[in-house]
Amino acid sequence: MNETELTRLLKAGPARSCCIPPDAQLALELSARRLGLDFYLVDFSGVDSKAGCIAQLAGALELPAWFGQNWDALSDALTEPALIDGRGAVLCLQQVERFVCREPPGWLTLLDIMSEAAEYWGQQQKPFWCVVLSTSPALVSVPVLANH
Repeated sequence: MNETELTRLLKAGPARSCCIPPDAQLALELSARRLGLDFYLVDFSGVDSKAGCIAQLAGALELPAWFGQNWDALSDALTEPALIDGRGAVLCLQQVERFVCREPPGWLTLLDIMSEAAEYWGQQQKPFWCVVLSTSPALVSVPVLANH
């Protein structure tokens, strides 16, 4: 996917989740920044547990001091106005395969939390994207956007 396609994708709706090929990461970041969206790259390499997932997200997103290191707290933090202080945000998750394989229930919970956050921000008319960089078939529960 090129930058023009990704810019069109990010403009397509107020909020959602998707999966794109890893080689599109730079184009995604450029598209997000061009649209005035905050861009967070979250590296999941080495993450193989719920605790590791939450810690990685908390660090990358610089979550507030009150963050409780659990799924409910993550859900609350992702709907904090301070997180989306600009026009919107793109959370880009890379190298998630290890976590997906080792912690399938945690992965599905994370996807649910991201969907809920996207729905919340969509109601606020602010884009919130959770983009997974992967071509792995293990991610079938995430809509996959094919290379054109």
